[in-house]
Amino acid sequence: MGELHESIAERLRRERDARESHGLYYLTQVLLSFNSNHMEGSTLSAEQTAQIFETGAFLPETDKQVRVDDAVETANHFRAFSWLLDHVDDPVDEDLVCHLHAMLKHGTMQEADPERYNVGGYKTRANVIGALAQIKTAPPERVPDCMRQVFAACVALRDDPYDIASMHWMFERTHPFSDGNGRVGRLLLFKECLRIGTVPPLIRDENRNLYVRALTNFPQQPGYLVDLLLSERDFYRDELLSRFAAGEIDVDYRDCWSLDDAESRRRRDLDFASMIDAYGR
Repeated sequence: MGELHESIAERLRRERDARESHGLYYLTQVLLSFNSNHMEGSTLSAEQTAQIFETGAFLPETDKQVRVDDAVETANHFRAFSWLLDHVDDPVDEDLVCHLHAMLKHGTMQEADPERYNVGGYKTRANVIGALAQIKTAPPERVPDCMRQVFAACVALRDDPYDIASMHWMFERTHPFSDGNGRVGRLLLFKECLRIGTVPPLIRDENRNLYVRALTNFPQQPGYLVDLLLSERDFYRDELLSRFAAGEIDVDYRDCWSLDDAESRRRRDLDFASMIDAYGR
């Protein structure tokens, strides 16, 4: 077999530009948008998500209300992902993450309430993760400093299961925005995996409880998040890449790790968590 020259990002862009129907790009868009939005409470079904991608409209299900913002944010997610494909190799910095947040929240009710939500900018009010656990996040005045560490983690990112999990957790623990942190974080995770030439995870709504627990327990028990992201990378490889691009792109990635090898990085992440916990004491 000859050499494989096309990357995943190149394949996705090529199918997008050729307007290929029901291929890798189509399913990546629909599944990524449906799962990421549904994790955050969207009322749209997978079928309705696909309808919006195909036609810009959807058929309502009998007697089931749909929030207008759910449809708006679904369409926004499609545009944001397409935009990221053209910026895969760009460094992750404040301009990029804030632009991505603005794209995801454009036209929503939150955009009409800048004092509370500050769409397209870092949060101006304190927030927490989870209604019950109440996990501390970076206070507004500390977000720029914390995000600089996130950006540094992106620069240093390599195809290592722990490093990929750590970078994603750092962003989510910082929680730089008033809302939309999960969706922005998952898009950035996908983008950065494409940038370093490895298979990205497509995190599914059916694993939401495992995902929340994994983020909560990191870095004290990092295996939950590391292994979940590996499983979701397996899903994207086996169910999408192998189905639509078998033998055409490289789908190998490092899937082994050990806590001993990651211990120094885990201590760094423990320090990051302790720093955020200490804010406001």
